[in-house]
Amino acid sequence: MLHWKKIVPIVLTFCLVLSLTTTANARTALTFGTMDAGTSTYAAGAALAAVWNNHLPEYTVTQQPMQVTGPAFRLLKVDELDLAITTVWAIHGAYTGEDPFWDTWNLEGVAPVPIQQICTGNDMRYGFFTTDPTIKTIKDLEGKKVYITQPGAESDIQVKALLEAGGADYSKITDVSFSSIAEVQQGLKEGRAVAVYWTASTWIQDVATNKPMYTVEISNEEVAKLNELLPGWGFVPEKMEEGEFGLTTGGDTLAVPFGLYVREGLDEEIVYNLTKTMYENHDEVVQLNPQYLTDWSLDRALISIGAPIHPGAIRYYREAGVWTDEINAQNEVLLSTQRRE
Repeated sequence: MLHWKKIVPIVLTFCLVLSLTTTANARTALTFGTMDAGTSTYAAGAALAAVWNNHLPEYTVTQQPMQVTGPAFRLLKVDELDLAITTVWAIHGAYTGEDPFWDTWNLEGVAPVPIQQICTGNDMRYGFFTTDPTIKTIKDLEGKKVYITQPGAESDIQVKALLEAGGADYSKITDVSFSSIAEVQQGLKEGRAVAVYWTASTWIQDVATNKPMYTVEISNEEVAKLNELLPGWGFVPEKMEEGEFGLTTGGDTLAVPFGLYVREGLDEEIVYNLTKTMYENHDEVVQLNPQYLTDWSLDRALISIGAPIHPGAIRYYREAGVWTDEINAQNEVLLSTQRRE
């Protein structure tokens, strides 16, 4: 028979091993939705997840490629997704349940989605681009054939509000409907229309190899007016450079920032730690992907708010000295916003 003096050390050793094993297995698992590989949100998400996993051993953040609008919002609704990246206007649409998102994403019975925002990051630029050098302003689009309506896309609401902000009469523009950007590319080359409102990317280069492409000026004042017409959509002023994507002229345009959002019920301490870690290790984040992660900086964290900021993030922003009275007022407006049921 073992003497109790021999048994006690064995029991203590077993308890210690059990404790260490339990602690190691007690990491909080977090699911992180981004778009598929090859997209900017995938690249941003991969870098952020790597830094969180490196500096927060109590968490395991697993990136899950998916459609970060409709499907992601459904998963957040039932606590099967913890955080994700999408545009600020999508965050706002899910939070409020407003049109056109209700129908576009089939959110009946889902919206309003219980989400809160953490921050903003890099931009997705939009603009009017034209093959007609006489079109220099939004007002100049009157009397022209312009690709405006893409059936089922929320950008239809955006572009028509932008025309109003620029003082253009939509009824005086020939609205050429389109189903894909490939159709727009071919149509601009062939002259079926002379301008389009779309994201600024490599599709422009394809047209510019056939005929010159010009940027239509969207002034900062027009961007401000657009934000009044579509509050919560989060537009910010941006620029296109001459030569970029083969453009013959550059100029002022607009952009929509991407935002990081979480399910409303995610623990405050978790969100505080995620927020603090991403900003206090920003240099490391940028090294992992300078193209997209440079703009995920503290000075851009609150440039656009589509849903109320999570209390855990607010706690860090107060500590960092970037939570201003103006931001607080914007947040309070969102908290009191009438949401569709």
